[in-house]
Amino acid sequence: MKKSALIIGQFTKAENGVFTGKLETLAVKATITLQPNDDKQKDSHPDYIVLHGQNEIGVAWERNDQWGTFISIAFEEPSLAPGSYRLQKSGVEKGFTLLYRKPFNRKEDKPATRQAA
Repeated sequence: MKKSALIIGQFTKAENGVFTGKLETLAVKATITLQPNDDKQKDSHPDYIVLHGQNEIGVAWERNDQWGTFISIAFEEPSLAPGSYRLQKSGVEKGFTLLYRKPFNRKEDKPATRQAA
């Protein structure tokens, strides 16, 4: 069965490259900002710093895949579940949707074998 992503936020992008929006789950309701990382010195460094007010709660990177460009967010906030957080363009002008997908369980490559007694 294909696992679908949950929409947990709506964001807009300002002319200066800052994303602002509401993250909303059953347990968390917060306004967050993705601020461009002005201190980025290497490709491995994050493209954005994720803020709640003045508190840093994560980092994010711009990514591309077969479905287009998106922003992958790594939250460092203990009240948010582990999983994949993805900010992608929505159908609204300057609008972006924050999606959450829980982690996949990895199945073993080989089925378990029974040994004879």
